[in-house]
Amino acid sequence: MTKEKISVKDEILLYLEQEERSLAWLARKTEIPYGSLYSIFIHRIMILSDVNLAKINRALDTDFINN
Repeated sequence: MTKEKISVKDEILLYLEQEERSLAWLARKTEIPYGSLYSIFIHRIMILSDVNLAKINRALDTDFINN
């Protein structure tokens, strides 16, 4: 049985949920437009760039890695 790798997008969404933070809060903290975050995390029609991931890691004080 192989372990399925959880996507970094799912990891970030879980982290936000645990911290009781919303995508709107993350958009304000990172200055990434809310629509972009919604397209990345909810619709999954945009990729999470390394630049945006770095902004998210700075805002959340985390070290998520794009996989």
